[in-house]
Amino acid sequence: MTASKKLTPLTMAQIAVCTALLCVLSPIAIPSPILVPITLQVLAVVLTALILPAPHAVAAQLLYTVLGICGLPVFSGGKSGFAAIASPTGGFIIGFIIASLLISLLKGSGEGKGAVLRFILVSVFVGIPAVYIPGILWFAFIQQVDVLTSAKLVAASFILLDIAKCVAAALIAIPVRKALKHIN
Repeated sequence: MTASKKLTPLTMAQIAVCTALLCVLSPIAIPSPILVPITLQVLAVVLTALILPAPHAVAAQLLYTVLGICGLPVFSGGKSGFAAIASPTGGFIIGFIIASLLISLLKGSGEGKGAVLRFILVSVFVGIPAVYIPGILWFAFIQQVDVLTSAKLVAASFILLDIAKCVAAALIAIPVRKALKHIN
């Protein structure tokens, strides 16, 4: 196991803090006219993926998901349990796991002049589709609508907000990564 992937007390603490961030930001939900509320989940998922190495980012996301399934009210709007996964928006929870893996694997070193731009591009062009595709497909299946209608309802309404969240996460991640590098 390489040093960046080694499970030390510090890395466990980093995973725990990122899981806590997911747990705190995800339940905050602003109702929208469709079944998908406006949340800060994408911001938390992307930030976690940009800060942590892939195995740790996925561990934080899986831990968050397990906590929610076990009954802690950490999903959007304070939902919990397996019913939240089976709800029309449950596909997004699966997408968060996929996005955290892909963003973390493709983000690069996070150093140099192009780091923020790379973080934004990976988050927007890889992360958002990784979240949206399972979310759109699951929403279409549960709501018994075609995929195009589902995409219009759950993606078109949120894409600009989610791009802004990716930009914010990239801007936050750079100084956090620098601080963590000094700690390690």
